[in-house]
Amino acid sequence: MNTSLALSLAGVLALTVAGLTWLVRRRRAARILYRRTLEHALADGVLTPEETAELARIREEADLTHAEVRMAARAIYRTALRSALADTRLTADEDAALTRLQHQLGLSHADVAEDAAQLARLRLLSRVETGELPSVEAPTTLVPHEVCHWVVQASLADRLDLPGRGRVPITGIDISINGGKPFSAAGRREALKPREDILPIDLGMFIVTSRRAIFQGTRRTVSVPHARLENLRLYADGIRIDEFGHEARGFVLVDDAELTAAILLQAARHRREEIRPTRRGRSA
Repeated sequence: MNTSLALSLAGVLALTVAGLTWLVRRRRAARILYRRTLEHALADGVLTPEETAELARIREEADLTHAEVRMAARAIYRTALRSALADTRLTADEDAALTRLQHQLGLSHADVAEDAAQLARLRLLSRVETGELPSVEAPTTLVPHEVCHWVVQASLADRLDLPGRGRVPITGIDISINGGKPFSAAGRREALKPREDILPIDLGMFIVTSRRAIFQGTRRTVSVPHARLENLRLYADGIRIDEFGHEARGFVLVDDAELTAAILLQAARHRREEIRPTRRGRSA
């Protein structure tokens, strides 16, 4: 290949690269413009006909694809979702605003499916905190009028006294069953695993019913009536149940300790209210 031909090919290649770079930058700028215009249009919660027409003009002039438009809509929805969940709580107003935004952006349930589990969890937590408990199928035999509220996979663990080491407290949040203080997981919570002194001793299910908290494992079953439940200690990945007149029944390790503790707290308080007029020192 002679020098002139090589230079010509190099020039063509350089022009091609420059052209492609310009097109990529132009398309990126068009996507950014479309997203910013859409965000501004939705800032007041209302999409006017004029704003709709402006968005259509940008799409047409930039020749944006359906995928690019959908990408912009999903980015706006996820930004709003992160803002709403910044405090790990979802209020009724925030929930309604997210639903309205999804409709305005034209996003289907499939478009927001990746965020559905997180949103469903926080919706459930919000309902639980207002006293509305879920009902699920029980994996164990219940007594008449007993309702199963929660079932999760769990491990039961004990704490070991390691030779030559003092027992260092594990930081958690104490939640009293008595009183009406709202549930809160705010505060420092350490994880129970992997710690050398926390030994899982059984694998099974943790069940919360309208009358009791149950760990049902392959080796043992522990059942604590709500009437005897004194205190919960919430950790990052588990809870400890303190029963009146007894030592703590070990640690229950679960994937979602916060939600499990919230449901147990509300179920125990509901039970206390049910039996209070007729309790007179009897256990439920």
